[in-house]
Amino acid sequence: MKEKPLVSIIIPTYNRAYLIGGTLDSVLAQSYTNWECIIVDDGSTDETADLLIQYLNEDKRFKFYKRPDSHKPGGNGARNYGFSKSSGKYIQWFDSDDIMMSDFIEAKLRPFIINPDTDVVFSAFENVNEKGERTRIANQSFSGNILDDLVDGHVSFGPCSFMLRRNKIANMGYDETLKKNQDLDFFFRFFTSSDSLKIVHVNKILFTVRTHDGSMSYHSDKDILKMVSIYQVYHMVLNYFAAQKHTKGIYRYKQRCLNSLKVMLRNGYYHEVVKRLIAFQYLSIGQKVYLMGCIVSQFLIKRGATQFVIIDSQKTFKDFKSD
Repeated sequence: MKEKPLVSIIIPTYNRAYLIGGTLDSVLAQSYTNWECIIVDDGSTDETADLLIQYLNEDKRFKFYKRPDSHKPGGNGARNYGFSKSSGKYIQWFDSDDIMMSDFIEAKLRPFIINPDTDVVFSAFENVNEKGERTRIANQSFSGNILDDLVDGHVSFGPCSFMLRRNKIANMGYDETLKKNQDLDFFFRFFTSSDSLKIVHVNKILFTVRTHDGSMSYHSDKDILKMVSIYQVYHMVLNYFAAQKHTKGIYRYKQRCLNSLKVMLRNGYYHEVVKRLIAFQYLSIGQKVYLMGCIVSQFLIKRGATQFVIIDSQKTFKDFKSD
């Protein structure tokens, strides 16, 4: 590879001193060497800073910052601040508990060099459990339509998958108000920002996602702010698919919105559910009245929440179109 553009790897971290060493070792092991790795600490109280000093002393390509108060707490603010401190022509988000294969950067960068019109490159990846056993392989194929693949479950919009041309996200950023679903929000907005994005898929496992006690997805969370964020992002995606008359997208994301309301209801957030159900334009009046009864039933006898995901989505979309 004759051209050697700078690649910025941006890693937010919080209390991952017991894991981030493996991540940074995998960065050091990259076959492609013109990279900078920007680590942004989100307020760790463990030995993260002490560990990172060792890497800073070992290799000047590592850069360590603490998220300033000008950015909201959380990985979103840390990612946005890391982007502001980066210089690379290409941006690679990464997580502080995952592992790059040695050709992670090289394999993703090659399509950009071969075809300068390329805007984004993504690859397959594997999930492993706490025993190191592979539990799935994701992003193994690409149909040519990234949104269809998202709806069909063939593509995951995780941050580590995609290497992005910097100028394509210069005016974007992670939504720092979101507590969950922020990756779907960011990448969905990115992939719908232009009809002419040139996307290349590398059909090779280039990184490993590790499951552990501190994983964001390791256990279900009962935080209403996270539940609301999940719902808001799903509703945004649903609105897009409805505007595009994308029937399968409408079906999938209507179900996900209603499932989010079911989770809120089961956790006792009745006011939140009622508020969102009233405003949910993808149900008929009759269906809303029925689900209001289910909310009352859930309150009185703890039964009824399941009805939110039994509603016939395809039928209700016909109702929506005819209103």
